[in-house]
Amino acid sequence: MDWGLLAGLPEAERREVLGSTRRRRFARAEVVFHEADLADTVHFVAEGRLAARRSTAAGDTVTFSVLGPGDAFGEMAMLSPGSRRTSTVVALEPAVTLSLAFGDFDRLSRAHPAVERLLVDLLAERVRRLSDHLMEALHVPADERVVRRLSALCERYGPSDAAKPAVVPLTQSEIGELAGAARPTTNRVLRGLAEEGVVVLHRGSVEVLDRTALARRAGT
Repeated sequence: MDWGLLAGLPEAERREVLGSTRRRRFARAEVVFHEADLADTVHFVAEGRLAARRSTAAGDTVTFSVLGPGDAFGEMAMLSPGSRRTSTVVALEPAVTLSLAFGDFDRLSRAHPAVERLLVDLLAERVRRLSDHLMEALHVPADERVVRRLSALCERYGPSDAAKPAVVPLTQSEIGELAGAARPTTNRVLRGLAEEGVVVLHRGSVEVLDRTALARRAGT
């Protein structure tokens, strides 16, 4: 398993961090934690995919990120005891995470300075993602954002062979939320891709037939 940000730790420290985690299983649609819950653990995704969602001022729930194997979430829990979750994370399919409690992280940080650096890396990655999303929202047209997000989701859900189709098990509304695009815009873009034979629209999922063409449209 490529643990992403854990890769920066020396092998011995990486084994100790993983050895201090608790393996947790989640069924499809099961909530890992809710927005405003007490934040006391960081999770490393071992299997499956999960969605991070937030509530809007209007009371709606918006999906803003899809997490997969190797990703981490809940890192704000490591900043201080007693902090609260800023989002809700729910399993999109059966998933497994390795959870590291604040107390264990604090203990490991005191014993191994390299582990303390892990928090800096986690937070730096969060800032980078937020900056990228902000720049995209400000400077990339909504149509292109939808195409980009769908292309990125193919990397999460599709086989490693880009010549093979990928089935993204998300609704058109969820894809639009991830792209920060209105539902009518998302539906129009996806219908256009379907007319071109790039995708097939199903109830609750989008099948990408030509990932190469989609990546070209996304500029990746």
